Amino acid sequence: MYKNINYKLWLGITLLAFFIFISFFGSYLAPYPKDYQVKVSYGESLIVPPLPPSKEHPFGTDKWGYDLLSLLLHGAKYTVFTVMIVAAIRIIIGSIFGIIRGLNGRPFAPKKKKVTIFNSIPPVVIIYFIMIGVAINPNLLPISLAVIQAFLMIILGISGVHDVIYAKTSEVKQSLYVMASETLGGTKWHIMKKHILPILKGNLSILFMNETIQVLHLIGQLGIFHIFFGGTIFQPDFKIYLSITHEWAGLIGQARSFFSHSQWIVAFPLLAYVLLLLSFYLLSAGVTEQGRKKMRKNMYL
Repeated sequence: MYKNINYKLWLGITLLAFFIFISFFGSYLAPYPKDYQVKVSYGESLIVPPLPPSKEHPFGTDKWGYDLLSLLLHGAKYTVFTVMIVAAIRIIIGSIFGIIRGLNGRPFAPKKKKVTIFNSIPPVVIIYFIMIGVAINPNLLPISLAVIQAFLMIILGISGVHDVIYAKTSEVKQSLYVMASETLGGTKWHIMKKHILPILKGNLSILFMNETIQVLHLIGQLGIFHIFFGGTIFQPDFKIYLSITHEWAGLIGQARSFFSHSQWIVAFPLLAYVLLLLSFYLLSAGVTEQGRKKMRKNMYL
């Protein structure tokens, strides 16, 4: 009985459902407002941030007295929804162009890609040089910066989705049953609806998970270079970079100097980021395993 349970799929769904829940309700569940700070005070003992995890602050506070659990809950929506929305738009646009080209163009033939200035530069480098002048101490609102960054991530990821969908559509189109449907007068709309989309459905699910992983990696890489999603505040007097939206890659990026001491400041944001990444990896592996099981069953039908 338990051998038939797809543990990867169900664990991935559970983790992702949890993250979506806190993205919707995190701001309401946060124990403190996002602008709340613990001040230096004198009581029975001297209280100076950063404070380690305690009953009042389960994840501790950062160097400036901000409650880490509250920051993570407030920033969850910017991390989770951005990753999923960018990946979804990549899939939609890339799939539309890939299917159209596969139905109307020549059969797909793998070719050695030409190395050009555009495909030889990693997307993180392109986005970095575009955003470096507007993302740090920005004049734009965080939502405006988020839209610009999301747009760049979408544009730079469409071609990869297009190539995968184009290749699969072209492969299905050359199948005997599709050729028979064309001979009998089936329109391209009919072929797409009845033959292409049912085959692509499983591929699109896996492709969506893979795209979310790529987007999450890209946001994390940009965070290393202090290009935080939604904007970065740079304080030259202290030489520190702070995330405006408190998205998780930004919290990791701004806490890099705490690996040697007060490790909880970087450990908890890093743990949240890794668990979100793990949820997409598990979902991708689970959907792939589910597809293989269906294929093995169909072989005996």
